[in-house]
Amino acid sequence: MTGLKLFGFFLVCCAVTLLVFPQKGIAQMEMTYDEYRMKLTEQEQRLAELKKSLLECQTASNDLSNQISSLDTQIGEIKQQVYSLVESNEAGVNEYIQELGRIEGRLMGLRSLADDALFEVRDEIDQIEARVSELKADKRACLPAAQAKLASIDQLLEQVKARMPRKRIRQYSVVRGDNLWRIAKKDDIYGDPYLWPRIYVENRDKIKHPDIIYPKWVLNIPFGVDINQHLVMSGENLSSIAGKVYNDVTKWNRIYQANKTQIFDPSMIFPAQVFDIPAN
Repeated sequence: MTGLKLFGFFLVCCAVTLLVFPQKGIAQMEMTYDEYRMKLTEQEQRLAELKKSLLECQTASNDLSNQISSLDTQIGEIKQQVYSLVESNEAGVNEYIQELGRIEGRLMGLRSLADDALFEVRDEIDQIEARVSELKADKRACLPAAQAKLASIDQLLEQVKARMPRKRIRQYSVVRGDNLWRIAKKDDIYGDPYLWPRIYVENRDKIKHPDIIYPKWVLNIPFGVDINQHLVMSGENLSSIAGKVYNDVTKWNRIYQANKTQIFDPSMIFPAQVFDIPAN
């Protein structure tokens, strides 16, 4: 009897175990699924929020693009109005600014030259100054970019001109067969024989007669003239000089009055004379 009771008790325990543990596993599976559904719902909500944010960003981006397009149109219209005011177009303005840039760059290069080297390019500097005056008279000069360039150019010109000697003396050693005419004609002197009187005047302490000079003499050869002076060249007259310095041929009498001590007849002036030029 005792053995049968023990066996029966074992069977009951097994039955209970089979019934209880499987149910507990199902409950665990149902809880995991619920958690998954909850997390899935959270992710779906998050995704919906992100889609909403993306849509808002796209809308804002489209609005910004429309604003930019509108501003570009307004800028284009303003540019056209500016071009009309300066009587030019985009290509013309760009060309103007580029020319100012080239002049500015050239002046920077000239500023780095030694004083003697500056003297050799004095004609170029005068040409640059004249060209800058023309560019300033252009309506495009009122543009902000042009004004900045012109201000820089004016400063560079002032620096270059302040260092540039307007007159220089070079020494020349006379050789056999030389005369003032031949010396003045040399390419490395004046390249113009009619300028021989300038050598004569500069060396009056040594040359008593312009036709007589001697080998081994060392002559001073002047180059250039001081500021507000003009060296008379072959073929010039007072009217042509006034046209060059004043841009007005009718002002020749001003030059004549300032140089009456060396001009005996206003219709007769000679190469190599150096005239004082009154301020305009």
